[in-house]
Amino acid sequence: MKNIIAIILILVLPIFVYILMNKNSAETAVAIENSKPTLMVFTSTMCMDCKRLKEVIKDIEGEYSPKINIVSINATAKDRNVKEKIKKYNVTLVPTMIFLDKNNNQRNKIEGFIPKEELIIELEEIING
Repeated sequence: MKNIIAIILILVLPIFVYILMNKNSAETAVAIENSKPTLMVFTSTMCMDCKRLKEVIKDIEGEYSPKINIVSINATAKDRNVKEKIKKYNVTLVPTMIFLDKNNNQRNKIEGFIPKEELIIELEEIING
């Protein structure tokens, strides 16, 4: 009996942890406040440009978070909501930034890394837009 319980734990526990990890990334993807414009950033943990862009966003997040939703989406997550967003916005590479106005209409799409100055210009345009 102990062997059966051990085997079940060995097989079930990793699956349970995997489901929990992907659930958290999906929740981030849908936690968007509708009264503000939104910047969705599709990234991957293995992408060097994504890591560079993450640092740029971290620098500006304090100033821009009251004005715009900034949502990071792990494009490699095995979640249905993430896959739907990837398909809807035709995300083919990472990083990809999708700029949505306050009515959730896509206003711009940028693929690849951009420096802080260019990102600020894009954010100001979508906020004042």
